[in-house]
Order: sequence, then structure tokens, then C-alpha cells
Amino acid sequence: MPNSPGPASRLRTAALATAGAALVALTTGACGGTSDCCVKAPTASPSPTAPDGVRAFPSQATSLRVRTGTDFDIVLRAGGSSGPGSGAAENSGWRVDEPEIEGAAVRRRTGPPAAHAGARAAFHAVHPGTARIVLTSTDRKRTMTYQVTVGTGPATAPSAAPSATHGGLDRGRSLSTGFAAGSGGEVTVRRGERFSLPNAYSNVPGITWRVASRSSSGPAPLLSDVPHVEGDAAGDRTDWYTFSADRPGTTVVELFGCYRCTNSGTGADDTSTGPGTPESAESRAYSETRTVRITVR
Repeated sequence: MPNSPGPASRLRTAALATAGAALVALTTGACGGTSDCCVKAPTASPSPTAPDGVRAFPSQATSLRVRTGTDFDIVLRAGGSSGPGSGAAENSGWRVDEPEIEGAAVRRRTGPPAAHAGARAAFHAVHPGTARIVLTSTDRKRTMTYQVTVGTGPATAPSAAPSATHGGLDRGRSLSTGFAAGSGGEVTVRRGERFSLPNAYSNVPGITWRVASRSSSGPAPLLSDVPHVEGDAAGDRTDWYTFSADRPGTTVVELFGCYRCTNSGTGADDTSTGPGTPESAESRAYSETRTVRITVR
């Protein structure tokens, strides 16, 4: 009677059979397609896009970086007026269908508008290079300039639109009169009162407001430089600044609104430039100062 294989021999035979089957599957395309379907070659990460394939940048952005062949939009929130000096009721908007384009790397894109809220200026990245896009307000009094870099690698994520700021500070009484350009606003309050004053504007272009002048020990000190924001942080909004009427007297508080400013921190001479200092001709032309005079009785 012939000798039957032992347990160890049977295990070796099974292992060899399994390895042979795997080799056959790999070389003959047994996973249902061509011979290389089981071992995928690495692919480049796709450029992040919206569900409709169009990249969206907020209107507050100043520099855009996209990949060749990409469709992209500059999105303006609905209801935006033409700048910090324009009231929300004017609702003048921007000429999104008549952009000025310098450079052949980008062209205007035509066709049905994307199914999204807000006005959109539509473009296509043609080939690697740089371009300059300028949007003009419908009253032709303001512009928004975008520097565009078109490359071959993955595009950068769009800059986020501003988010609303909501602090836990007790705002006291909200007054309708607040910061204004020119001669400024004027309010009169009673001693011991806490109150908030508004700075209303459209933030479609991207405006950085900062407290430029105030008295910390005056009759009505500002309790926080960070305002409470109401409305659309990237569109028509109102920033509320809270004060405390400590003693009788008069004080003037000044805000500076820097139009499409990107710089901040320390300058070349080691002096602090603060958040929002005009550098371009566009920024210098459309930045503004607003003031309010507070009298405590």
C-alpha cells in the first residue's frame, strides 16, 4: 500500500497551488480587464472643484492660482453695493459680464450661469502664465483687481470668504447713528450707559476696518476693537462697536477702512504697519476714514 503524504506535505502543496493561481490571475487579467488592472499606476490628485466642476473664488480674494484647463468663477454675494462709501440701498453691483483681462493665459467664459446664489464673473484658464482681471462697478467708480497665476500642477484651494464675528460682550443699547465719512456721525449718551454704534458697508470688494484713533481713558472708552458683525460678512454687513459712557465729556473715534489690502505686521523699517495699509493705487484711491463724535452728558 503506497505511503500517503503527511500533513506538512499537504500544506506545502496547497500553498504552491494558491501562489500559482495568484500568478496566473495577475498575468492573464483575471480581475475582469487588461493584464494591468490589478496593479494601478499612481495618478495625480485631481484639482478640487465644486460639484459642477467650476472653481469658485470669493470676491474678497486678490490673488488666484488655478490649473490649466480649469473653469473658475469670482463670486460676488447678492446685494453688494459698490464700495465702503455706498449705502446698502444703492445696490449698484458690479459689471461681471464686462471684465478687463490683461494676458492671454485667461479668457472670459460664456454660456449659462452656474446654478449658485450671487453674481459670478466666469473665466477659463487657457494655458500656463499670468493674467490680470479687473472688475468695475456699475457706476464705474470702483474696481477690483485680481492677479491670476495659471499653472500645470494642482490648484490651490480658494480663499475663504470672511466669516461673521460674534463676541459675548454685552452690547447695551444699539444706536442708529454711527460711524460716517466726511464730518462723521454725532451721538449724545448719558453717563453710566453702555451703547453700541454701527459701521454699515458692503464687503464685496474686501475691506479691512481698524480703529485708527480713540481715547482709552476718555469719557466713553471703546470696550473692544473687535466688532460684533450682523448681516452677510462677505456682502452687506454692519459692524457694531461697544462703548461705556464713564464720565461727562466729548471724544472722537476714528475707523480706517483699507480697500482690498493684503499686508499687515511689521514694515521694512521695523515699524508696525497694522492690519490693512494701502499699497496699490487702487487701495489708496478707495480706502476711507470714518469717524463718530460721542458726547457724554
